Amino acid sequence: MSHSFSEHNGQIQILQVESLLNEYDNKSIMQDVEERISSGWNKFVLDLSSMDFMNSVGLNFLIFMLKKARNSGGRFAVANASEQIVNLLEVTKLKPMFDLETSVDNATKKLGA
Repeated sequence: MSHSFSEHNGQIQILQVESLLNEYDNKSIMQDVEERISSGWNKFVLDLSSMDFMNSVGLNFLIFMLKKARNSGGRFAVANASEQIVNLLEVTKLKPMFDLETSVDNATKKLGA
């Protein structure tokens, strides 16, 4: 399985991914996110603890998540980003757009649950 969802306090969806390097796999994850938004969820934490590396396909996914959460009136945080992923966000000047937290627990607290 390339991804899984869990709930936190009935308010936040925690999305854990194994990889965001493949556009085809990402489309499946995006469809699952859109289904959850249609069901009323609007707060998401993306747990990257299983990933060390990200490319432009992964960056597109992060932007997709941010836009979807904001458009639904919600919020989005990224947890457990590796040093390489943080560096990629810095180099691309995208880091200020994202709420980066060191753990899922910190991210859920930040989103208010």
